Amino acid sequence: MRREILANEIELGQPLKSALVDELGFPVADEGTVFQTGDEVALVLQAGRCFWADDMAPLRPDEPSPPWAGGYGLLVGTLLHVKRPGDLERAWVSRLIGFNDDAVFVAWPGLAGMSAEPCDGDLVLVRGFTGTSIHSFSARVRATSRTPFPYWMLTDISHVDAREMRGSIRVPVRLAGRMSRVDGAEAPQTVLITDLSTGGVSVSTANDALTAPGLQVRLAFTLRTGGIKSTFSLEGWTRQDPNAGAAAPYHSVGVAFDGYGEREALLLRSFVHEQLLESATMRPAKLAKD
Repeated sequence: MRREILANEIELGQPLKSALVDELGFPVADEGTVFQTGDEVALVLQAGRCFWADDMAPLRPDEPSPPWAGGYGLLVGTLLHVKRPGDLERAWVSRLIGFNDDAVFVAWPGLAGMSAEPCDGDLVLVRGFTGTSIHSFSARVRATSRTPFPYWMLTDISHVDAREMRGSIRVPVRLAGRMSRVDGAEAPQTVLITDLSTGGVSVSTANDALTAPGLQVRLAFTLRTGGIKSTFSLEGWTRQDPNAGAAAPYHSVGVAFDGYGEREALLLRSFVHEQLLESATMRPAKLAKD
């Protein structure tokens, strides 16, 4: 059974030997992150429970394969979110593992270590993100199997909705990062990123040395998107952030990114939209009836 991390288990001034993850296995602090003070540790842990990543078994994507039939651009290995119609709870997490002309095969959906329990014939909603659009489908659970690995077979598939995602959408996150002045005028700090968009982030800090507007800073952090872990080191400028609201004794500041490459743009966009999938209510206006 996973055991929650206590503050005294994190050695100050030493790189983490394993990454920290939240209850659902999403990364919070990457392996190698250094916490210099107890306040930095408290900043990250006060936002919720943390566990060592070594206790988890994150899904990895399969090698890309041809698009899903119909040209929607969903590849084998694509993260999927599955729900029953009208269900207000968080969606189950799955992955596309194969398809043919009449059926789609997905990894057995689950959430927080608990597997979904379907009945044959159940109507479900499925969502996936192509990189530019979120596609929603209705389908029926035609068969399930635990061997040779857990999966569902879905049939009666109907494309319900496609939503093209544009603009700089902001999503809440909980990620430890390392922030420093580009000119080296202040010591680097381990900070907590509390929301993120393709244009910048909101940050909570344990002290106010890097919170004055107009500072050129460098922010290093790690994201996992599409099952792949990527490390970023982006420069930007601090600014007042009306969306930030760190509780005392912590401090808040916004960071506007000062440009980045095509690879970073694609990964940030993919991460943002995976988070949107995670929080989607998945309640389209019209569905096939039971």
